[in-house]
Amino acid sequence: MMNRTDSDEEKKTPAFQMVIDHLREQILSGGLAPHASLPSERAIGEQFGISRMTARRALLAIEMEGLAYSSGRRGRFVSPQRLTYDISRTVSLSALAGKEELGLTIKVVSQQTIEADAALSAKLAVAEGEALYKYTRVFLLKDHPAFIEEEYAVARLFPGLLDHNLQQSTTTLMEKEYDMPPHSGDITIRMRALNEDEAGLLGLPTYNAGIELEQVIYGANGKPFCFGRQIWRGELAEFSAHAIVRG
Repeated sequence: MMNRTDSDEEKKTPAFQMVIDHLREQILSGGLAPHASLPSERAIGEQFGISRMTARRALLAIEMEGLAYSSGRRGRFVSPQRLTYDISRTVSLSALAGKEELGLTIKVVSQQTIEADAALSAKLAVAEGEALYKYTRVFLLKDHPAFIEEEYAVARLFPGLLDHNLQQSTTTLMEKEYDMPPHSGDITIRMRALNEDEAGLLGLPTYNAGIELEQVIYGANGKPFCFGRQIWRGELAEFSAHAIVRG
């Protein structure tokens, strides 16, 4: 059992908060490396002289801070560093893939040609039934699934797009191969539960909370040409933006 003094400060600090502070310091200082296993509820209870319920509360708090993630019955592990996405400056996060310091890689899950339904026709300003390319990819942060991206592109604008290697930034590909650079984007961010397929790809329990980012990308002519939906593991998502106040 951990030896503790009876200082006034310690008496004021709830036991579970002491555990949180200890684990946070271990993670942020590098004492616990990314993907390292966190101590079990039982081990924490014995170390700090607290109940397993109190230990569980502390571990859940660390997870809610984004410092740890659960992996089913395997336990909890230290999260990799968050991937910061400045949505006011970067139209496509995939453009950062391949940069060694980030360790961001892309895995293609599926690709196909579909017909636009009512929702997609509204997003992309095309007629219902128009051909769209649909591709689903998983983005890994140092081999750890960070988010899923499901993207739809207007097929007539990008003939043969699916013949290209999609393990790269598709917006960069569209600009270089089809002279269609992204000019602006509309972004919506919300929290929602993961469905079974999404949870499987991200290695999380079904109905675990995730962060959904939807984006419509427009060309210089003001017309949309691509719609994407990203589903993030909450502990790895950090979005930022620069706001300009106009008087």
